[in-house]
Amino acid sequence: MVGGGVTAQAPWWAAGSVVALWLFREAWTALLARRKDRTETDANVDLLNGLIQRVKSLEESQAQTTMKLTEEIKLRMTAQEQAHRLRLRIMSLEAAMRGVGAVIPPEDPVESA
Repeated sequence: MVGGGVTAQAPWWAAGSVVALWLFREAWTALLARRKDRTETDANVDLLNGLIQRVKSLEESQAQTTMKLTEEIKLRMTAQEQAHRLRLRIMSLEAAMRGVGAVIPPEDPVESA
C-alpha cells in the first residue's frame, strides 16, 4: 500500500449491532426507570390513602367526643337547675315551717361537691 496508512473497516452488520445494542440498553433502562417510578408512585398513593383514612377516623373520633361532651354538659346543667330548684323549694318550706313555729337547725357548713 502506498502511503503507509492502515485502514481497517468494520463490517456494516457490526456497526448496526452496536447501535441496536445501545438502543436496546437505553430502552431497557427507560423501562426499568418507569417501573421504579411507577412503584414509588403506587407506594405514595397507598401512603396517602392510609393517611386519609387515619385523618377520617380521627375526625370521627373527635366528633363523637364532642357529642359526648355536649351531652354531658347538658346533663350537668339540668342537674344544677334541678338542685337549684330543690334548694329554693327547701328554703320556702323551711320559711313556711318557721312561720308556724318550727325550729329548724342550721345547715351544715360543708357543702357536697
